Amino acid sequence: MRLALSLILFISSGGGPSLVSSQPFANCDLSSYYSNLTTSPLQTSRDDMHNLIKNATNLPYTSSSPDVWDGLLATDTDSTGQLVNLIHSNKTVNATPYDSGNCIFWNREHLWPSARGVGKSGKDYTDLHHVRPADCNVNAARGDKYFAQCGTVDALSNCKSPAHGEAAVDTQKDTKSFLPPASKRGDVARAILYMDLRYDGDENNTENLVVSDCPEDVPNGAGMGYLSQLLQWHLDDPPDEGERSRNDEICANWQGNRNPFVDYPELA
Repeated sequence: MRLALSLILFISSGGGPSLVSSQPFANCDLSSYYSNLTTSPLQTSRDDMHNLIKNATNLPYTSSSPDVWDGLLATDTDSTGQLVNLIHSNKTVNATPYDSGNCIFWNREHLWPSARGVGKSGKDYTDLHHVRPADCNVNAARGDKYFAQCGTVDALSNCKSPAHGEAAVDTQKDTKSFLPPASKRGDVARAILYMDLRYDGDENNTENLVVSDCPEDVPNGAGMGYLSQLLQWHLDDPPDEGERSRNDEICANWQGNRNPFVDYPELA
């Protein structure tokens, strides 16, 4: 079963109460969303799955109208809507206020960094499937590092754990890599796999994003790593109810598309 989208991938090589978004979407439930594929999701081609999830509306990053801040307040808050979950810290903080540029409150982490092919002007920059709330200082400590355990491409002597004083105790970083907490490694992996599938450079201000074990060899600086570790994290930390609910919320109320790796983990 896993072979179908494993081939698709390698060929290319929380939420609290919903805020009322400006464009609620129909046909986002799991049984309907994939119904227009000519074969089952587990057997479909990479191109067909790409074209399905490409049909999405992305939010402005910061705006007086519903924006990425509003989306995150719907997708990543607790059941009360008062606390927001921070991706690399395994903790919650007050949902408001959020950061206004002084790095006092939580801000927005791009799991696929803007410096790794995403930039700041395309749909990929505001895609909620890979934007998560983060402690501002932990976000800065992660920077544009690849996802991997210490020692993957740098000397173990350069490893720091935890990655920051505000990060979860099982995080790590060195000069090239960042290791998320174990409870979020699968979430991170599936977001990266989604970005690889969703963005192939065929839209304005986007690049062909490629997740690889040789990310520095990807053209246009659009590589992300490290694929083999991300695939293992995907297996070790399968989707939980919170991740599935987040996927539902993004599709139904914010973008109109789903992350198929959350819906069908067998795809990778």
